[in-house]
Amino acid sequence: MLDFNREHASASDINAAINAAMDAAALTEQREERRTYLGASSIGSECLRRVQYDWQVDSTHPARTKRIFSRGHMFEEITVKAMAQAGFRIERGTPATAFSTAGDTFKGHADGIIVAGPVIPGLKYRCLWEHKALGSSGWKKLEKDGIRKAYPQYYDQCQLYMAYLGLDENPALFTAVNSDNCEVLHMAVEFDGAAAQAASDRAVSVIKATHAGELLPRITDKPTDWRCKMCSHKERCWQ
Repeated sequence: MLDFNREHASASDINAAINAAMDAAALTEQREERRTYLGASSIGSECLRRVQYDWQVDSTHPARTKRIFSRGHMFEEITVKAMAQAGFRIERGTPATAFSTAGDTFKGHADGIIVAGPVIPGLKYRCLWEHKALGSSGWKKLEKDGIRKAYPQYYDQCQLYMAYLGLDENPALFTAVNSDNCEVLHMAVEFDGAAAQAASDRAVSVIKATHAGELLPRITDKPTDWRCKMCSHKERCWQ
């Protein structure tokens, strides 16, 4: 007889037991210690208090979040290999791809610098290269609206890297992989001096306030705001 009331596979005992074991093992990994510096990748958040918390609070990520981070690194390596096969030479992990300023309190580490490659309209070498892995909804938003509107934090990150790494003469190449279907989107990002200066000024204000023991204003005075609901620091911020 057919069983039309069988449970979903995710509800099985074996699935629950293995996932519980994996989650427990992930929690035993060394916790990501608080950075001694403010990172360029975090300055783009529209809430400066969140930027402070991201910098000053030790991070303990659940297993699923760690897997999402690992997924991003995996897709980056896949993309690097594919681009190398296509003739691109990408410098990665060298002193030229990182910057440090403000007494080593503000730093950034770019994904890479494309030093050479095939002739591509609108792309000149040397140029900054940044890579992200996004879910379908975020990827489609990026494709439709462009990086500045869809992901202003990534836009500011690119601007800071171009400014501090001396890569402002040529547009950056921003690459995004749709992690659901592996479609790849490449877009040129022109240097915007005003945006780079504004992002740098935000970093300075965060550093000064934090060192002075001051909390910067929240983006809203309503804890029910959707941006607060989505923030991992919600409980700490509104206590």
